[in-house]
Order: sequence, then structure tokens, then C-alpha cells
Amino acid sequence: MNIVLKLRYWIIGFFGVLFIVCAILFNSVKVNYDNTKYLPESEPTKQALVVLDEEFGLNGSAQVMIKDVTVLEAANIAQQIKTINNINNVVFNAWDPHYFKDDQALLIVAFEENNYAKETKQALDDIRTLLKNEDFYLGGESVLVNRYSEVIQKEILKILAFIIPVIILVLLLSTSSWIDPLLFLIVVAVAVIINMGTNVMFPEISYMTHATCGILQLALCMDYSVMLMHSYQHFLKESENPKQAIVKAWKASLMPILGSALTTVTSFVVLMFMRYKIGFDIGIVLAKGTIISLIVSLVLLPCLLLVFAKLISKTMHKSIIKPSPKLVNFMMKRRWILPLIALLLIGASVYWQNKNTFIYGELAIAQDSSDEKTDQSIINETFGIRNQMVILIPKAESAKEPLLMTALLNDAATHQYEVSELLSVTMFDQTFTRAAFEVYLQNFGLDATMQANMLQIFDMMALEKAPQDSFSINEMITYVTTTNNLTINQKMQLAPFSAQIQAIKAQLVSAKYHRLLLTVDLPSEDEKTFSFVERLRTTLDETFTQATHIVGESVAITDMREVVKNDYRKVSLISMAFIFLIIAISFVSVSIPMVLVLIIEGAIIINMAIPAVFGQSLLYIGYIIVSCIQLGATIDYGILYASRYLHYRGDYDVKEATNYAYEDSKTTVLTSGLILICAGYLLGMVSSIPSIAIFGTLIGRGALISTLLVLFVLPQTLAMLDPFVKVTTYRKKRKS
Repeated sequence: MNIVLKLRYWIIGFFGVLFIVCAILFNSVKVNYDNTKYLPESEPTKQALVVLDEEFGLNGSAQVMIKDVTVLEAANIAQQIKTINNINNVVFNAWDPHYFKDDQALLIVAFEENNYAKETKQALDDIRTLLKNEDFYLGGESVLVNRYSEVIQKEILKILAFIIPVIILVLLLSTSSWIDPLLFLIVVAVAVIINMGTNVMFPEISYMTHATCGILQLALCMDYSVMLMHSYQHFLKESENPKQAIVKAWKASLMPILGSALTTVTSFVVLMFMRYKIGFDIGIVLAKGTIISLIVSLVLLPCLLLVFAKLISKTMHKSIIKPSPKLVNFMMKRRWILPLIALLLIGASVYWQNKNTFIYGELAIAQDSSDEKTDQSIINETFGIRNQMVILIPKAESAKEPLLMTALLNDAATHQYEVSELLSVTMFDQTFTRAAFEVYLQNFGLDATMQANMLQIFDMMALEKAPQDSFSINEMITYVTTTNNLTINQKMQLAPFSAQIQAIKAQLVSAKYHRLLLTVDLPSEDEKTFSFVERLRTTLDETFTQATHIVGESVAITDMREVVKNDYRKVSLISMAFIFLIIAISFVSVSIPMVLVLIIEGAIIINMAIPAVFGQSLLYIGYIIVSCIQLGATIDYGILYASRYLHYRGDYDVKEATNYAYEDSKTTVLTSGLILICAGYLLGMVSSIPSIAIFGTLIGRGALISTLLVLFVLPQTLAMLDPFVKVTTYRKKRKS
């Protein structure tokens, strides 16, 4: 440490340069919004996406609803949208009530690229520009994703603008110098920016990681600076030499800080064991951030303390948080009551936690957001839910497609949902009577002249091929191209119809597969939808001998649901086992890790039971990740108190040891706890991205419950279990 202090100006300069470089690199970090990328390679959805991309390409889509338009106006708008760059196709069937009713039109837009591409974002912007004078609504995953990409950078700055003043206020309440909060913010800002800038080393990070890692790092890792600062102030009272006080404080704080960092890093490393790889994404970024915060706190903060030592001394003030012996006496007199209340509360929470209902996908969460809820809900209320799936059928077994289509229609009738669209290349082999063909032409969206021309072709075929009176689309196109009864000019007039049919076929047939487009009126996720996906997979397995594939939001969520359910059990057990082991080794004790893990796990159970009590759905990925973060981060509060209790228990009785330990640890626990509480709740209140808002609220509430249990339940629990702690904890003999 003496060498570090000697080189303090060089070190401050080095971190300053690194801060600037990483701040510049921050804008170059690539952000991913496609959660299917985090599914294991073995999952059916992941395999299906690879095949779909190879055979047909991955095309994004959007729904455009326009109010107060006529059929002709809607058809004209559809044609205008189709001319926009990066738009592959626009579907609008004027005579189909799923596309037009009550002077309201629904256009289904297919993009050249996927939902997450820059080209898709530009096409959406162009659609908005084109329709600026219309009363229109945009829906679909592409709209949601591109809105997130627009707001996420702004929201990070917005959240920081809210949280920094709150942190300054908390630090002013808990420190004894007006300069201390400034030093804390410098250290944390340097650590956060270095971490976020160095994320450029990864090919990409998830939008959830990008939006939350800086805020969480700020809240979780300030403990190290707080612990070192409080230790410095303690030793400064013994020695008026700031340099000596810093060296002593650094040595005294090193092991507690390393222990705290180790439990936090462990909770993030455990996330990397998840099969759903968003856990790895969040875990590795936050683990890196914790290590960076540790280095910055142990290297940069001592240098700043020495540089600003005189200014710190000149700006000293009395700590606003005062000792509270009356509170400790009150708790000790009623030491059975609060632990008993906590135990009953945890027991009730176990029951309620099992009543939780979960959300797995972003679209379902977005039903509670602002713009998307308004637009998508209006579209759904007007035209019904459009849940589209793509089924890939091996070309060698395409003859069985009609069997599948019949099975799907029968399933819809049995389970009471509507198949609003079932598009397959085999439909062009389906025969039509003249009346049925006339209806088909109307639904196909052709103008009156083209409809009349095609009906004339039908009549010519009926006359030539009598008594046959029904024909397929393929038969009619073949007739148009081969007959000698039409002039070249007449054939040219019919070419647009043939071209449209060929364009549709090109989208439905590849070298190896036929593509079947299925649209149902089921929500993106609920038990009925999950059951439908499972029945569909069973039907495909029973109908076809070769491998088939399904792609769709509901299919991906079904796979995600199974993956994350298994992840929760694995991650919870691993995190508890590792943290138990770390604490057991640190304290050379069996009882201390038991008590601390049970207290914090109790806080987690209470936190996760609250949504069920209030009838709210819980984001499952947040359920897993927040459980790990809450355990790894807030158990540090318990470790701090337990270490001080054991220290004083060597010289004092239970009551006095409890009193001294409480006063020693209270300020640090309150400071760290309040910062994490405020960071979580502000993230929940400020973010307009629903999954991130839920994530933040869970963290804030979890930190609040953990802090309360550590401050008001842990002291009495250790006091009551003192005889058990004594015989299960190894203590070194003190030198006389």
C-alpha cells in the first residue's frame, strides 16, 4: 500500500485515462434484443430457427391498423407501404373481416430482414412518416424491439440522473465529511464506466444486461468503498497521520472486503451455470464489474483519501445516524418476538410463493406497458389476436400437408380457438367451383378487371374440359401459359395474377422444405397456448416420419419455460452451497453460515411471495436472477454483523457484544442497504421497459426485506443461538 500511495498521482491519472477511453467505447457496445439467442442449441426452437434461416431467411413482421379508411384507400396505402425499402410484402385482403371491417383496415407487413435489424427499424420509421396524416396503430415484436433500442441508452442516463442525488443524500446521512460522498461517486463512476466500456470485448450483450448492469454495480459494489472509508475514519482517530491511517485501514479492511466481493462474485458466477444463456450474459458482466469495483476501491480510493485528506478534515461534521443503545435494549428484551414473527412470515410466504403465476416472454410483459399496450390492445380488440407460427415440413412428405391442415382445423374446433389463417402451397392444388373461385379472387385482393379476366379463363376451361366443373389454381395457370386460345396480349394481361401466385409459392417452398403459415387467436403465452404447442408437436410427430420444425413467439416461450424452470432449481442449490461454503471457511463455523443463509433465503422467499399476494404475475427470469443477486449481495450485511458480534463476544457477554456489534455495523448496513433499495426501486419506477422495471422492483424490495431482517432479526437470532454458535465455531486464542 505504501508503494500505491507513493505513486498516487500516476494511479489517479491512469484511472482518469481509462475512464475516458471506456466512456468512448461505451457507445460501441453491441446490444442484443433477441432472447431466443440465449436458448440452448439443443432446444427445438433454436434448431428450427437455423433451418428457417437457411431455407427461407428470417423475416420480421409488423401489424399496421388504419382507422376511418375505405377499402380502396386501404389497398392504396398497402401498395405505398410495399414500395418502401426493406419491405418484402404487405398482406391485405379487403373482403376478409380479419383484415377489414367497420372502416378499419389491418395490414400485415413482412420485412426483408429480421425484427432486430437496422433495416427493419428504418422501414418502421418510413411507415410512420408515410402514415403521419392517418389515424394508425403499430403492433408486433418488431415495433416493441425497435422502441427498446431507441429508449435504452436514454433510460440509462435518466435512471442515473435520478439515483445519483438519492445516493448523495444517503451518503451525507451516513458519513462524517461533506467530501466523502464526492469521493464515493468518483470511485463508483470510474468502476462502472470501465466495466460498461470493456463490454465491447463481447460480441454483444443482452438489452437487460446493458440497461441494468451499471445501476446494479453502482449499488452492489459501493460497500467496498464504504467499508474502507469507515475503517479509515476509525484509525484516523487513533493517529492524526492520514497516510498511516490509510495503511492501517487498508490492512484491516482487506479481508472483509475480499470476503464480501467473493460472495457477490459467486452469486454472479452461479448465474453462468444456467442453460438459458442470458444468465451467463448477466453473470459475466456483473462478475467483471464486481472485480473492477474491488480493484478501484482498493487502489484508487486510498490515493484519493490521501490527496483530499486535508479537505476531508476541514469538512468534518457530526454523523446524522446516531448510536441507538435503546433500540438494542428494546430488541434484546423482546428477542423472541421478532424472530418468531419473521419465522411465521417466512412460513406463510412459502405457501404464497407456490401460488405465483409466471410470465416468460417480453410480449406478454409488454401488455402492461404504455405505447405498446395502447396500440397492440386496440389492434387485438378490433381484429382479434394474431399469433402466427411457421411450420416447416420436409418436401418429401408434402403430400401429407392436407392431413395436417385437417388435424389443425379439428383441433381448433375441439379446443375452441380460431384458425384465422392457414396458408400452404398445397392450397394451389385445391379445386374450386366457379362460385368458390369468385370468392377466392375477391379475398386475394385483385382489382375488378383482373377478377373478370380470371373468371373468363375459368369459363373457357369449363367449356373445353366439360363435364369437369372445378379446377385448381395450378391448373388455371398452366392453362393460361399453354393454351392457344389466348393471344399474347391477353396472356400478358393475366401475367400479374400468375406472378403473384409464383411469388407466394417462392415464400412457401425451398429446396428441402414446404412452409406452412398458421395464425391462431391464442395469446402469446398462457396454459392454453402451451398446451396447443405441445399438441401441435405431437400431431407433427404422428403425421410425418421425417423431422419437422415450428417457429413462433409462443413456441419459443414454451421452450424457454421448460429451460428456466430447470435452471431455477439448479442455480438456487449451487448458489446456496457455494455461499454456505465460503462463509463456513471464512468463519471456521457451521452455525454462522446456517443462520445467515436461512435469514437471507427467508428474505428472498418473502420477496417472491408478495406478487402472489397481490395477484401479480412474476417475470420468471427475474425470479431466478434476483434470487441469486439478493442472496449474494445482501448476505454481506449479515456477514458484517456476524463478524463484529464474534469479535466482541470474545471479551463481552451476549448483550454487550450484541450492542457493540450493532453499533459497529449499523451504519454500513444501512448505507449499503439504502443505496441498493433506492437503485432497485428507481429502476422499477423510471424504466419504461417492463421486464427491466419488474427486475428493478424485485431487487429494491428484496434489498429492503434483507436489510430489515439483518437489522431487526439477525441480532436476536445470534443472541438466542449463542450457546450453539459457541460450540460450532472455532476461535483463535487471543494473545495476552
